[in-house]
Amino acid sequence: MEHRLQKMENRIEQSHKEMFTAIEKLEHQVALNVTEIYNRSKENIDALAHKFDNDIGHVLKYHHKQQPFSSCKDVPSNVSGTYLIGLSNVGVSVPFRVYCEQQAFDGGWIVMQYRYDGSLDFYRGWNEFRDGFGDLNKEFWLGLEKVHQITSGRKHELIVELKDFSGIYKYARYDGFEIGSESERYELKDLGKYNGTAGDVMSNNKGRKFSTKDRDNDGYGRHCAQHHEGAWWHSGCTYATLNGRYMNSDDEKSMHWWDFKYNRQGLSYSRMMIRELE
Repeated sequence: MEHRLQKMENRIEQSHKEMFTAIEKLEHQVALNVTEIYNRSKENIDALAHKFDNDIGHVLKYHHKQQPFSSCKDVPSNVSGTYLIGLSNVGVSVPFRVYCEQQAFDGGWIVMQYRYDGSLDFYRGWNEFRDGFGDLNKEFWLGLEKVHQITSGRKHELIVELKDFSGIYKYARYDGFEIGSESERYELKDLGKYNGTAGDVMSNNKGRKFSTKDRDNDGYGRHCAQHHEGAWWHSGCTYATLNGRYMNSDDEKSMHWWDFKYNRQGLSYSRMMIRELE
């Protein structure tokens, strides 16, 4: 009996030794795996960091070398996109980015307003319309102050492109365009002769000051920017407001251009562009 008990104890002790040995081997293997994972991760992280540093260096080097253009007409490329412009006609002006349309109507256009899917809310206040909002590669409003700086020193023309929800395209072109300063409440000081297919509904706005939902500058009994829910150079109130609500319906609050269909049917697309004249 004692011999059997001794034998069992030996077997149990041997099993314990084997188990502890297996555990030690497993711990050692885990430690090796963790070390290997760490080393590989560190190598990958270091490689990515090095690549990131190089990429950022190239970007900074490019931007450091890039000089601002005086206008989109000065851009030596037919590729539309964002470019840095600097205005020599303005006393103190920090260069800023604009979207240059380099294909349509022979190119050289600065886009000042763009709407095409209703993703951006345009029912905003004075400061936002003054400074600009949105993404230059999506829907946006460039900003009244920038447009004032651009148009105040040199003659510019304006083109307005429009589409309805059935895809019909029309445009209105004016051979003069200038807006005043903020102290002049961004008055539409110049709007030249019209030509195009959309109809001339902006001539009535010439000489009018810009109004937003929080600044009533229309000189009319009704607060037009609130009534139409769209900031504009309102005149009793207006036959056009391209900053109204994005909607597919005949509604006075819509983004509309009266002469497009002689109603206030909402439009699906609006793009306002300005270009320096020779």
